[in-house]
Amino acid sequence: MNTKSLVVKYYLAFALACLMLSSCSNYKKVNVKKGVLDLTDWDFKHDGVTNLSGEWEFYWNQLLEPKDFSSNSSHKYIELPGVWNGYQHNNEELPGEGFATFRLRIKNKLQNEKLGLRIPYHFTAYKLWINDSLHAENGKVADSKIRSIAQTLPLYVYFSPPEGDIVVTVQISNYTFDKGGSPATYKLGLEKQLIAIRARQVALDLFLAGILFIMAFHHLGLYYLMKKEIYTLYFSIVCFLVMFRTISLGESFLIELFPDFDFEAYTRLVFIGYFIGPPIFILFIQKLYPKDSILILGKIFMLIGVLFAGCLIFPANVSSKFITPYALILLVLYSYLLFILIRACVNKREGSFVALFGSVIMVGTVINDILYDNQIINTGYYSSYGLVVFIFSQSFLLSIKFTNAFSSIVKLSSNIKKINIASNRFVPSEFLSFLGKESIVDVKLGDHVTKVMTIFFADIRSFTSISESLTPEENFNFINSLLNKFGPIVRKNNGFIDKFIGDGIMALFPDNPKDALVAAIELLKELEEYNVNNGIGSAPVKLGIGINTGTLMLGTIGEEERMDGTVISDSVNLASRLEGLTKIFSSNIIVSENVLLEVKDVLDIEYRFLGKVPVKGKNISVAIYDVFSSDSKEMKSIKHEIKEDFEKAIACYENESFNEAKKLFVKVQTLFPDDLATQYYLDLINNKK
Repeated sequence: MNTKSLVVKYYLAFALACLMLSSCSNYKKVNVKKGVLDLTDWDFKHDGVTNLSGEWEFYWNQLLEPKDFSSNSSHKYIELPGVWNGYQHNNEELPGEGFATFRLRIKNKLQNEKLGLRIPYHFTAYKLWINDSLHAENGKVADSKIRSIAQTLPLYVYFSPPEGDIVVTVQISNYTFDKGGSPATYKLGLEKQLIAIRARQVALDLFLAGILFIMAFHHLGLYYLMKKEIYTLYFSIVCFLVMFRTISLGESFLIELFPDFDFEAYTRLVFIGYFIGPPIFILFIQKLYPKDSILILGKIFMLIGVLFAGCLIFPANVSSKFITPYALILLVLYSYLLFILIRACVNKREGSFVALFGSVIMVGTVINDILYDNQIINTGYYSSYGLVVFIFSQSFLLSIKFTNAFSSIVKLSSNIKKINIASNRFVPSEFLSFLGKESIVDVKLGDHVTKVMTIFFADIRSFTSISESLTPEENFNFINSLLNKFGPIVRKNNGFIDKFIGDGIMALFPDNPKDALVAAIELLKELEEYNVNNGIGSAPVKLGIGINTGTLMLGTIGEEERMDGTVISDSVNLASRLEGLTKIFSSNIIVSENVLLEVKDVLDIEYRFLGKVPVKGKNISVAIYDVFSSDSKEMKSIKHEIKEDFEKAIACYENESFNEAKKLFVKVQTLFPDDLATQYYLDLINNKK
């Protein structure tokens, strides 16, 4: 069996299932005659639910209750389901606005059976009595527009039949719709039968609404991702409109959830789909089969739909008058739809046969709704089911389309993924992110951004002497073994390595200077473990780290055929210089005052003031500090011991009290002979003499 026949059978089965679930057909029928329905021979258990259709008693311009009737009450008869518009009463045709009472007597032989009555929606308010008991009320019935409240909601009532006949009395008033009366069928049956019907109908409505909601959001997401594929937006809008129509009609689940939902808003919600949905649908089909369409017709239908939808600014009793004339336009529109699809089938377009099959079912159900709306036939609303069948077929087509596209994309994405992985090794993804670029492909020469970041320089001490004893291969293995440990620590602390500089790194920390200092301490701890387990020769590997916070420019430099990412600013130069000073001062970590002020209250660190260094090219100096938290216990102990005298000595030096400074530095040197920072200042003082 070929794929085409399988698809046809699948959707045919789905369509039949919808129609079977949505209706309860009776093969045995009995009609109301002259206000009386004879059910004395009706067996509800065998014959099922019956419709209360036929000639009901009709009392125009009267709101009567059961107690108001007498055996000689003057009345006429009217067909229900139906509307009173155009009904001849005293030689005049009745308008849509007005009020009336309907009455029905049901003869039966029921005993100890609890019954259920499905009361359909009315135009547009009603009260219903069974014998002398008020059982249901929807909206507010009144003899004037001011006192009335419109609402349209099907209800189910359950009751035990009284002895004798069942008398149903209904008051109906309408001032907000162009038609008045009861256009849908009352259903009478056993309580359990009506409960089952309601549960089945609500379940089906929610099932269809759920499917439509998921499809609508799915295709809206596709449009968001691929805005060029505008047909996915059309499809999503149609799904939303049909979904709202589904929960608004039938069991009116929307009104049941929100009983106080404004009637005017409700009618607009229903009619907007009626007016706008089909033209958008045509635009969708034209996008799928442009070569088989007359594109200008889609725009014309859309314009007409928008113009008709414009009538929704008027009250419902005005806007509802446009339903019938628009139905004629819909017949033309659906004829054009079939023309496109038949032509597409003839030209053997992909998926056209499935689309045609779904369209035939949809058009049939829409025509049914049009005829039902105009009281030409008495069936029910089925367009939601027909549209769901069609939407399934279109979803199938879109799936084929996207599957074919996806298979091509998979091949391309596999290569692109490999390229992206490779490019991220050379250009950090964070670098692209700060430039506002999603891919390295988007980067242009001169792209730049100004940010405040913490700059981190780290360099292996005495690498030249170490490398002399190693082969080239061992050199690279040595460097990479260290850098492999550095990278994860930097990333763990919210930073990224901007570049590798020979035997060192330059990293950036965008969020907080604390991250950079924590990373520095962790790096030194990792290096300590490395020296124990993987040391090179007898001398341990040492690291110097300089950290500064400030404004920098991050961007691309070079030329069109060869460019590179870099950061430029005095802050970067200062961080690099601080890393260089670690060798002079024999410090593991040197930070600027900007960094220290940010971290000293949030981190438990040990530090000492090293003085001030001038900023290159500027007439200002920056205070710098030796952070010795990661030093050995012995080193930390002696630095704490000399800290006060050392910092006093620096203060004297900066105040040009060189003799006093020298005395203090000599004192410090006596306690800590290996302190290169002290020796540095003593050399400066001696050179000044």
